[in-house]
Amino acid sequence: MSQNNEATPILIHAIHPDNAANFQALAGTSPTNIRKTRNALKTMCTNCFKNEPGLKLSRCGKCKGVWYCSHECQKNHWPVHKQVCTNVDGSGIQRLVQNLYSNPLLAQHLQACFILEFDLLHRPQLDAPFMARVDIGIEPADISEFFNIFIGKPLPSGKIKGMLQVNKFTPVPPEAMADLTQTRKEIWRAARESADTMGYRGRDSVGLVEFGNGESPMTITCPMHIQRSVMDLVRESPPWVMKSAITGEVTEAAFNIENCMQFINTHIRADKNDQLLLRTDMRPSDIQFLADCWPMGRIQHPKKIMVDTA
Repeated sequence: MSQNNEATPILIHAIHPDNAANFQALAGTSPTNIRKTRNALKTMCTNCFKNEPGLKLSRCGKCKGVWYCSHECQKNHWPVHKQVCTNVDGSGIQRLVQNLYSNPLLAQHLQACFILEFDLLHRPQLDAPFMARVDIGIEPADISEFFNIFIGKPLPSGKIKGMLQVNKFTPVPPEAMADLTQTRKEIWRAARESADTMGYRGRDSVGLVEFGNGESPMTITCPMHIQRSVMDLVRESPPWVMKSAITGEVTEAAFNIENCMQFINTHIRADKNDQLLLRTDMRPSDIQFLADCWPMGRIQHPKKIMVDTA
């Protein structure tokens, strides 16, 4: 509990004693396996769309968000790419997204969001791409540092350890899919063909997920193969059971998109030792983005903020 002055909220923060054990029980994968999965992710040349096995690709040295099979392809694509090329990798955003995408448990909950949003249980989409944007951000791993940003308090100098968090899930409307870029069309086509080759033709839906960080024009698009096991999970829709570390109260919550995202964020927050490889040092721009989103520096009356880490 902390109270700075009469105009400052009181922060009450508690961590359930079973939190660490629950995280380890659910983690389900090691950093080594995450790296192996991440390194095995198939990419293609952003200009000519080659994705042959064993093809050596080079990334853009500035944004590290696109790949090319040759200098000629990079040169030819530059008039298009320069409009969005920014140094977005200062906090290792691309690597963090790849680690999130490569984590089986967290990827399942992203798939669940797609199933719920697009009603894939009743209307599977097998022959055309569909897409959703997942807004991500870097937040302080220490809740007290997040709180200080929340109230506008100056932060201590030095590095602040941050972690990836998912903030919003937004479906792309069908009419907007008509303007899908050629690169995204090729990413979807390659993923659809891969799923068909593995025996999922006419069974599993394949979509696209666009990860975006704040207002940056640079995004990362990945295919999203909706697995049958996740379809079964959503069909059963087990409720979320939560126990407050402050009051001990046990509550149930619906299995929905908001709670799937909350599970992802809570799971990442519980990873104190960075087993999931989703932590990084925060940049000043990450901190400023949070401060702009939570302009609480002019609080006029004391408030009590209860933070439960389940």
